[in-house]
Amino acid sequence: MRIQLKITINGNKLILDNGKIIYLTKEMFSRFDLKGKTNLDDDVFYSLIHFRIKLSAYSMLAKRDYFKKGLKNKLIEKIGFADIVEDVVKDFEEQGYLDDYEKAKSYASQHSNYGAKKLSFIFYQMGVDREIISKILEDDKDNQIEKIKQLWIKLGNKEDKKKIESILRKGFLYGDIKKAISSLKEEEEE
Repeated sequence: MRIQLKITINGNKLILDNGKIIYLTKEMFSRFDLKGKTNLDDDVFYSLIHFRIKLSAYSMLAKRDYFKKGLKNKLIEKIGFADIVEDVVKDFEEQGYLDDYEKAKSYASQHSNYGAKKLSFIFYQMGVDREIISKILEDDKDNQIEKIKQLWIKLGNKEDKKKIESILRKGFLYGDIKKAISSLKEEEEE
């Protein structure tokens, strides 16, 4: 059984029964033959909304990269229709437009002064899969001591306690900080 949805078209706006407004393009008018329509069946409505969400997603991705969860949340906030947004995000992932691993790797390299704990927390908040998080952090595991040494030197002549606290806030482990400090002291003695 087909469901007929009551719509109102006012200029470039499609207004649904619940008051939700969907902005239309000229291409959408011609593709879905919307001129003068007051009803849409559910298949046409799904296709129309899918097309609108896809346009918005392309526009957003043209401006910057997103994690899957971030793009999904923005699209749901902007347009609604979570089930259709889910389909679009899945399509984009299959086509290679969304890649959480590459985005996370790029983020980690841009924030090289963050430790594993802080990066893990940030990625978890951004909705990155746990397997991807552990893979990224495993790749960077060997560099932790060197990063801490660089931060230690960069912090200059401050008290050791303050330096340690600063480095801990950046998400590095206390044991790694101690190893880096002892390594630096050994290098000074040589």
